[in-house]
Amino acid sequence: MGANPTYLLHDGELVPYADARLHVLSTSTKYGVGVFEGFRAYLDDESGELYAFRVADHMRRLVASMRVVGIDGPEDTGRLEEQLLGLIRANDLHEDLHMRAQVFVDSPDGKPDDTGPATVFMAAIPMGRYFDRPGLNVQISSWARISDRSMPPRVKSIANYQNGRLALLEARRNGYDAALLPTVDGHVSEGAGYNVFMVRDGQLCTPPVTESILEGITRDSVLQLARTELGVEVTERPIDRTELYSAEEVFVCGSAAEVSPVSSVDRIPVADGEPGELTRQLQDLYRRAVRNRVAADRGWAQPVYAPAAVR
Repeated sequence: MGANPTYLLHDGELVPYADARLHVLSTSTKYGVGVFEGFRAYLDDESGELYAFRVADHMRRLVASMRVVGIDGPEDTGRLEEQLLGLIRANDLHEDLHMRAQVFVDSPDGKPDDTGPATVFMAAIPMGRYFDRPGLNVQISSWARISDRSMPPRVKSIANYQNGRLALLEARRNGYDAALLPTVDGHVSEGAGYNVFMVRDGQLCTPPVTESILEGITRDSVLQLARTELGVEVTERPIDRTELYSAEEVFVCGSAAEVSPVSSVDRIPVADGEPGELTRQLQDLYRRAVRNRVAADRGWAQPVYAPAAVR
C-alpha cells in the first residue's frame, strides 16, 4: 500500500481521510452487517491514462449483495460509479490503485434486524502487487468454505471474510503463502479472497458457481479472455483436492490477487513448480486487459481522466 489519500467519500461527499468514521454501536460494527466491493485501477505508462477496471460490474454486484443480505442502500449503479471515479480525480491519483466501496447499516445502538439507514464509504489507495512472489505455496485448509445453507458465499458480505481469514491465519502459521478452502463435501471451493483454476490433462478447469464460491469478476474476466482471446474452452466442474496434486498448472485470481501462479499445494509441487504456459498467457492478457489493450470492445477498462470519462 502507498501513502494515505487526502480524501475518502462518505455518502457522496468528500471527507478528510481521518474523518471517515462509523459509530461503534452501529448495526454493522455490532453484528458484522455490511457489504463491499474491491476494485483496481491501473496506470498505462504508454498513454499516461489511469484505467479503472470493470467498475460498473462491481457496482452491480454491490447492489445485488445489499439485496441478498438485507440492506436498504442506494441502487443507482451509474451514480455510484461516477462517485468513485470522482474520488480518484479529487485525490489526483496517477498510479496503480486499490479502490473500495463499503455499505454499512449505521443505525444508532443498532439491532441485528435493522436494514437501514445505509451509509456508503469509498476509498482509492495506491497499491502495487498483492502477491510479491513468482509462485504461491498454498495449503488446503482444515476450515470448510461457508455454504449457501448458512451464509451467502456468492456475494461480498463483510461477515463472510472471517471464514477466509481463519484459513489464511492457519496457512501462515504453517508456513504457507495462501489458503484454499474445501466445500463441506470436500471439493475445492476457493481461496481466502481469490478463485482458483487448474490445468489437468490439458483442460482448463474451475469450480462452478454452485461450489460455494464468490462469483468473482476477475474469474469472469479470465473465463472470457481464455475463451475469446486464446480460444481455450474452460470446464466449470467440481474439483477434488487430489486433482490439484496432479495438475499441470494451478493459479488463483481476484481483484487484489490478479492472476497469480501456484507453485505447490500442501508442499506438493505443481508440475516443476514454475508458472505454466497457459497461466503465463492469461497473466499477460489480464495485465493488458486492465490497461485497455485487449478489452476496448468490452468496455471493461474505464478511463479516469480522459474527457470522455468526465461526464
